[in-house]
Amino acid sequence: MSEERIGDKFLRKLYEKTVNNGIESIDRNEIGKEIGIIDVQMDNLVDELTSEGYIKKIGRTKIYLTDDGRRRAEI
Repeated sequence: MSEERIGDKFLRKLYEKTVNNGIESIDRNEIGKEIGIIDVQMDNLVDELTSEGYIKKIGRTKIYLTDDGRRRAEI
């Protein structure tokens, strides 16, 4: 599975768990666990999606979608 596909799957799951449930942020490990990615992959993916402007971090493990992230997840 390519990084882009993993990233899209991650963003869709993040959207589902936050936007659809009226929650602003969530623990990134909960998303990773649900889509089956391990810690090292998670770190790399979160860093990549953050640098691309799709998510923002709060502290060590909380994340949320940016407006660009929401648009990408809705596609």
